[in-house]
Amino acid sequence: MSGRTLFLVNGGPTSAAAARALRIADELGDQASVVRYRTGSRGTDVARLLKDTLSSGYDVIYAMELAVVPVAAAALGFGRHKIVVDTGDAPAAFLRLVSAGRPKVLAAECLEAVGYRIANHIIVRGPYHRQMLGARGFHNVCVVPDGVDLDVFKPVDASALRHQLGLDGAFIIGIQGHFTWYPALGGGLGSELIKAISLRRDLRLHAVLIGDGAGLPHLRTLASELGVSDRLHVIGQVPYDELPRYLSLCDVCLLTQTNDESSWVRTTGKLPGYMATGRYILASRVGTAADLLPEEMLIDYEGSWDEGYPARLASRIAEVVDDPKREAKGLELRELAEQFDYGTVAKSAADIVHSLSPSGL
Repeated sequence: MSGRTLFLVNGGPTSAAAARALRIADELGDQASVVRYRTGSRGTDVARLLKDTLSSGYDVIYAMELAVVPVAAAALGFGRHKIVVDTGDAPAAFLRLVSAGRPKVLAAECLEAVGYRIANHIIVRGPYHRQMLGARGFHNVCVVPDGVDLDVFKPVDASALRHQLGLDGAFIIGIQGHFTWYPALGGGLGSELIKAISLRRDLRLHAVLIGDGAGLPHLRTLASELGVSDRLHVIGQVPYDELPRYLSLCDVCLLTQTNDESSWVRTTGKLPGYMATGRYILASRVGTAADLLPEEMLIDYEGSWDEGYPARLASRIAEVVDDPKREAKGLELRELAEQFDYGTVAKSAADIVHSLSPSGL
């Protein structure tokens, strides 16, 4: 059968990469699509996915994320299939940011070189990534942003959840994501919020962290050191269809990205999700957020690690607390989220796959 597509996902069945792959596979319609996930060690997964790649007569291999397992499995079958590499990151730039060792940076540079070279088509999530790759001589690049399911992500009444968590009357600032910690930087996702809250003890500010990650113990320690442990609430990972309720709990959602190449290439799935649930957003002036959000929601971020950012964030939060139009301004963002609707996003990616299939559908 012609036009068969194999998606190689760098993650498990419940990962964001899996959700994107499944939506694109559904959109392919009359093409037979199969999605395979990471299930074990890197070596075992490469061998298993390579076997799938070589033995089942696929015409297009779709590597979801620029990572060792999907890229290696696609590369080792190079010449037998058309290959799509779909990535939202610049791994080498990120490792340089966090001061990773030279061997790790070299490995990431090699991964990028192989992944981009074998691809018949490269899909990126934002326009700056396309510009960066264009400057490096890659012109088979298309922007297909991170998506959001607008039927699932919408504003909901979270008053019962607020009461359940003991947050009645609190001003809640939320972050959704995977929380990491980088010793060389002395912080990670969420540390800017905890520091900002500690700077405005006169306001009843509370931080809600939605997600998991190895950085959470460090964030708890930081909150304790700064005397705001009682204002930090770690929700943990929640099911996809429950996420809108937890986002709707937040008066403000944060999107903080460092001002360097590794962040400028990213759209991040957080931005569409925040907008779709009608949240007021405070974001660093980096990447797609800088292009889409109104000026009052943007905060300057200086360089690859800005020690002054928490103070600027604290000042802006204080202004937002007293804004009577804050809720309405957040709800207006839902209209902007329509361009990230998975119906549109998945069709754009599926059209690229169709163009590579033998039938050219």
